[in-house]
Amino acid sequence: MNPYHSSDLFVGRHNHLARLNAMLDRGRSVLLIGGRRVGKTTLLRRVEVGRTLIRTDTTGWDLHDESTALGALLGALKGGDHPAATRPDIRDALDDVRPLALVIDEADRLLQTRWGPGFFAYLRYLDDTYLRDDIAVLLAGGPVLASFKDPDDRGSPPLNTAETSHVQPLDRAAVAELAENADVDMVFDQAGGHAWLTVRLLAALWDGQDQEEALDTVFDHAVTTFHAWHRQLGEDGRDLLRELPMTRQALRASRWREAAVVGRCVGAVRYVDDVLQPGPRIFTEWLLGRPEDELAYDLAISYASEDTAIAHEIQKALKPHFKVFYAPDEQGALWGNDLHRVLPNVYGARSRYVLVLSTNSYVTKHWTRLEYDSVTANTPGRVLLVDFGTLPEDRPAGMVYRGSSPGQLVALIDALRAKLSEEVGQQPPHGVR
Repeated sequence: MNPYHSSDLFVGRHNHLARLNAMLDRGRSVLLIGGRRVGKTTLLRRVEVGRTLIRTDTTGWDLHDESTALGALLGALKGGDHPAATRPDIRDALDDVRPLALVIDEADRLLQTRWGPGFFAYLRYLDDTYLRDDIAVLLAGGPVLASFKDPDDRGSPPLNTAETSHVQPLDRAAVAELAENADVDMVFDQAGGHAWLTVRLLAALWDGQDQEEALDTVFDHAVTTFHAWHRQLGEDGRDLLRELPMTRQALRASRWREAAVVGRCVGAVRYVDDVLQPGPRIFTEWLLGRPEDELAYDLAISYASEDTAIAHEIQKALKPHFKVFYAPDEQGALWGNDLHRVLPNVYGARSRYVLVLSTNSYVTKHWTRLEYDSVTANTPGRVLLVDFGTLPEDRPAGMVYRGSSPGQLVALIDALRAKLSEEVGQQPPHGVR
């Protein structure tokens, strides 16, 4: 059996694990931040503390509303099936197991819900006021967790007193420990210390593939992840990769500090002897070989979940003729990604136009504001703003908008077809003038 298919592999992160265990034992909460497949879940499986340890993963939660999510959390605390629960139910269950460490994996998924900010506000209450040192909460997810600010609670983060801990790429010594008889320099260069890429490459080599075959196998499995990294990094991240290597001092004085943080989280860059270096060569060569002005979509539809029916009608009408970004069609690509980086890049850089369906729900929600701010801050001329009753108060001066209503969708769709046909250099579809 190929040893690299084992779930027991764990190298290079014993010191990081020890720090996490110590913080949780002291009642200190933690945000564990890392990109897709960097090893967050593997690290969490190894957590051991001297207090009650409760582990749960939101991928198994029903996120319909807060009550169903609290039901899943109650099941983790007490066992059994709980379709729904209340906050007092959770408080009573916590009292029964205090002191405890509560580990929630994929916590950033909660930010995709309308009730997510309120859920984190409740966690802050438990951590800061009710249980204090008797609870330590570890939330694991992408960089969105570290950057989220609750607009309804004076810009509070997910946890007020949590320490942020980033999952970093494996160093060369850890790769050497894994590699055994493989060419360590080649593996470290090509996989860049990224845990999943490293194991994939070693597994292919163990199966008898030569280096080129193994790299092709890894690329075939990783290309979807590479597209996700590209969206997460954005153009700043791409520019940063061209400038590397770069010392810490030079990075502090540059405009790429935020891009470097995101790059380290996803495993696209790494520090070697205090010099920031490109991460996996297999990814860097793929990314820098792509056309710089590539547009992935003719139109991206930005809307609140309450307005899905309107967005879906527009998407169905335009999809046969144009490349349209409509979030439900992209769930496979978005799954597991840091949406705080992915969505601004899709709406702010990789779409010819962004159609904003401006309703009361749209102008008040966290994620839709993120989308709106990303495109209006950089290229407001590409926004097609449609007024369905409420407009953003801070829309750029002079921005043109069109009034509409669900009953006027036919006219709106015809106007969009004509606009996009003109831009992409094709005749409007039959019946549209």
